[in-house]
Amino acid sequence: MDLEQLVPDINVFQRHFQAMELAEEEITKAVRTYPHAEAHIQKSFTLLRPADLDLLRSTDVYRAHCRELLHRVATGADTRPGTAAECCLALAEISRRVPLNTSAAGLYARMWKQAGLPQAPLADAAEHYEAITATTIDEFEAQLRSKLAQPWRQ
Repeated sequence: MDLEQLVPDINVFQRHFQAMELAEEEITKAVRTYPHAEAHIQKSFTLLRPADLDLLRSTDVYRAHCRELLHRVATGADTRPGTAAECCLALAEISRRVPLNTSAAGLYARMWKQAGLPQAPLADAAEHYEAITATTIDEFEAQLRSKLAQPWRQ
């Protein structure tokens, strides 16, 4: 095997090592935010493993994913359902293939906002989508989080 064949593998390793560093940073922040749950948070490193490598393409997206999971750990919530960051990635992929209807665009805006990602025009429109079709967005959110659930993440 020559070096050119190894380069993609090296990049994957680099992304994983960077993800481990980011996960450790988010764990440290979560312990400061939720000191009462420190023992559980310190044991949650494996929960932060990305189920999809696309989570590692953006540090903002991966950090949002980690923050949500660590919040769930600290509050005793179920860690298996998809995170808002995972929902954003799924909706981004869907939007590349087909146009999003109003409710799906509203879900995308809601997930973007929940993930705490940097402001974008879509996030600014979240309340407008909510006013038009909040009930359907609620249903879509439950379905998408369920579809993105990771049974190993508990």
